[in-house]
Order: sequence, then structure tokens, then C-alpha cells
Amino acid sequence: MEKKRYLIVADVPGIKEYVFGTDRLVEIRGASALLDKLNRRETEPFLKKRLGNSAVEPVFSNGGAGQFVITAEKTDLEKCILELKGFFAEQSKGGLRLICGIAELSEDNYADVLALAHIGLKKEKEEKTIAPCTQLHTGYMQECRSCSSGMASQSYVYGDEERLLCPACVKKCEYGKKRGLWKEFAEYCDKKKGVEAKRPRTFEEIGDRCRARKGYTALIYADGNAMGKLVKKIRTIEHFKFFSDTVDTSVREACHESLYTNCKPVKDKIPANILLLGGDDLMVYLSADTAFPFALDAARIFEEKTKEKFAGNSFFSELLEGEGLTISLGIAYGKSHTPFPIMFSQSEELLKSAKKAGSQDEKRGEYYAPAYIDFHLSSSYNQIKVSDSRKNHLLLHGATDVKLYQKPYSLTDARVLMEHARNLIEAGIPNTRLKRFGYAPSLGKNNGSLECIKLYARSGIEQRLVIRDALKRFGCLRDIPWKKPEQEKGDNKHKDKEDPHTTVLSDIIELVGFMRKGSINRKGESHAP
Repeated sequence: MEKKRYLIVADVPGIKEYVFGTDRLVEIRGASALLDKLNRRETEPFLKKRLGNSAVEPVFSNGGAGQFVITAEKTDLEKCILELKGFFAEQSKGGLRLICGIAELSEDNYADVLALAHIGLKKEKEEKTIAPCTQLHTGYMQECRSCSSGMASQSYVYGDEERLLCPACVKKCEYGKKRGLWKEFAEYCDKKKGVEAKRPRTFEEIGDRCRARKGYTALIYADGNAMGKLVKKIRTIEHFKFFSDTVDTSVREACHESLYTNCKPVKDKIPANILLLGGDDLMVYLSADTAFPFALDAARIFEEKTKEKFAGNSFFSELLEGEGLTISLGIAYGKSHTPFPIMFSQSEELLKSAKKAGSQDEKRGEYYAPAYIDFHLSSSYNQIKVSDSRKNHLLLHGATDVKLYQKPYSLTDARVLMEHARNLIEAGIPNTRLKRFGYAPSLGKNNGSLECIKLYARSGIEQRLVIRDALKRFGCLRDIPWKKPEQEKGDNKHKDKEDPHTTVLSDIIELVGFMRKGSINRKGESHAP
């Protein structure tokens, strides 16, 4: 049979369920490390070993997905792909399922062939074979004490905890003990900075290292903006290779540099863990006091690096009009004992809110959307969903609706917000008064204004200047502490329902709670504690 060139598109569906379907840090980082190892380090060698080095041309392999151009007989290729799927299943003990789309490739039709390969990929994903029912609920077997979706077959001890786990979760634990995604960061610290990077073992250890409010942590979830539209414009393999490598390399560099800058060792360990890193995805669990500066730096560095790398490529430079790529971020704050699934769902919800704001920004382009950040403190409310908390606690109903927040923020505004929060701390305003400022808007439009004016008048001259600057910067000074809706133009000028008044006070005081005096410098950038 004649050898031909084929484009192979690979994907691992259900990554979030596999990686985050547990509440233990060791299993989460183990699942992520195993996926990264199989995807980035073992897929290409596996294909080359079966088909030959010259037969396999990698396009990219990261973030749980991959593309390869392979020259082979179709029967040999199909057999190799089947073996690769078995390899993923065997290595993950059934936890990971690889699917592939195959399409014949010629020199001039890469984009069309890619679309055909994705059709095959989608077909395989939707036509998943129905798994036979197990004896899990017959009384003869026990379910896994971690994922609850498999049959427990082994007692596994980690630290001072013993659990009955399924083979897939045992495999996660084994990889969780290894450095996994942390290894590259540890090497970055060792080679470039001469620093040993040790990581905490549990969520509680990270919370204990929060210097501003002991026991508080944050989960940051970041994802690329407007990249789907940009990918659809790519017509050649070379451009796809360059794009994928640029995005993956930049997000890793942004993560490592931001971690080093903002998460200095506390009690000999860096108060953070990398849970997901690859492609345009980033998820980090860290102490609450380091979260906001980390997010700001990660977003800034990613945009700067992609802008620099795309500047030398006329195709991408023209599409992006000289801009770089951006990521938006959701930050879920909570106590270290907050169930991880809650923080994960909140960070995902906040990320969607941030991305939506970026897509509506006036500075957006056809293939560019500014970076935005949204954040939420779950321990202040009793709702699991962020939208429910904001509706029930942060939205006052009256003659005019009043929002007790201005989130989400653009990257520029978020950096300014952090600077003003630092200024409030440095001005020496008593903690109790700062908290009263934060609670004042919840008293209502009129009473909230009276309370803020009273607190403002009782402050010293320098303190009043700091408060005044913060309110003025976010449009909340003239009608203290409210920002009036902007005047609508055109046909919407006389619309029936007015936009709500908003205030920056709740947001800024929320950040103040996770800062220590001297932790942020005058430029709004964090430095070593």
C-alpha cells in the first residue's frame, strides 16, 4: 500500500473532570503532571518509535492536545494510533481517553484538511462507546474515596491520611509525589536565580503561609483571549507551529517569572502549587496575599512576550496590528479548607466574566481583546455561585439599582486598584475604619453616602487625600462613594431602565484585607516580603 501524508489531530476530552475531580492537592497535581508527561514528552517519541523518526513531523503537542503530520501507509497509521490510545489508557489506569482525527494532507490545503480532521475528532468524541455497568453499587464493591467514579481496589496512605482508591487515583497520587509541573519552575529558580524552590504538600500548608490573613488562599484560572478567531486565520503548518510554540512558551515563562517575583518562600516553602499549565491555560493555587500581584504580572508578562515574539512575524503582526496576545484571569479567594470544587467552579465563573468584559472593551480588535481580571471572596457569602452572591448581597434594589462593586477590571485598572489599596494601608488608616468604609455602601445609596462622608471627615489630612485619590480615579468622588451611570448616546438616551450606580469601595477594601504594609512598591509591583 502506498505511503501518504496525513494530518493527525489528537485530544484528551474530560481533562477538567480527570484533573479536578478530587479535593486532594496531591492527586490534582499528579493528574496534571501525568497528562503533561504523556502529552508533551511521550506522544511524539511513541509515534516515532512505531513509525520511524523521518515519518513523524510534530506540529505541536501541549495543553492536552496535539497535531502531527505523518507519512505512512494508512493501515500502519491506524494501528499505531490504536496503540497510542491504549498507551494513554494503560498509563493512566483508565483515567485518560485519547481521541484522534485523521485526514489526508497535500501541500496546499492545510487549513481545509485541519477542518476535516477536526470533524473526525468530533465524531469520535460524540460516539463514545457506552461503558458497561459495574458492580459498584451491588454491595459487593466499594467506590473510590476520592473520585467516587471507580471501584476501590487499594488502600493508599499519603501523609497521615489513608484512603481506599481506584487504580486511576492511585496513579495520580504516585505522580503527585513527583515534581511534575513544578520541576520546570524549580529548574528556573535554580539555574537563573540560584534559589531552591520547595512546594507545600497540602492546601492547608499554603494557607498557613499567608502572611496577611493566615489560612486564606486563592485559586487563579487564566485562559487566552480571542485565540479561536486567530487560529481560524492560520493557513500553513509553519504558522501553526510558530503560534502554538509562542503561546505555550510564553504562558510557561509568565507563570514561572510571576511565581518567582511574587511568591517568595515562607517557612522554607513557596506558598503555591501549579495545577495546570500548557497551551493557553494556567491554573495556580497560592496564598491569598500573593494572588493579585501574581495575576497582574502573569497577564502583563504573557502579553509582552507574545508581542515581542510576533513582532518578527509579518503574518501575526499584521493580524494583531502590532499587539500581543492576552489572557484574562479569575481569582477565587477562600479559606484553605474551602472545598476545592467550589473554588474551581468560582474561578471558572470569574474567568468567563473577565473574558466577557474584555470582548466588550472599546480597545478590542478583530483578533485582540484586552486582559481583564475578576475576583471574589467566597467566605464573605453563603452562596456557591459568584453570580448568586452578587445578586443577593451586592446588588441593592430601590428606585435605582445599586451595585456594590465595579468588577471585573482591565489589567490597567486592576494595577491601579492594587496601588490605591496599598496607599490606604501605607497612610495608616485604622483597620476598623477601612472595614467600615468597605461596609458603608451596603447601607444603601443615601445612608452609604452619609457613612462615607462621616468616616472621611474623621480621617487625617493625608489620609483624606489618599481616600480622595482612590475614589476620584474610579469615578466615585463627586457622588461619594457612587459612580453614576455614564450618559447614554443615541436611541438609548431615554431608555426605561437606568444602569446601576456602582462603587469601588467594596472591591478596594477586599484587596486591602490581603495586603501587608510594605508588600507593594510605588509602581504597584510586588517585591520580596
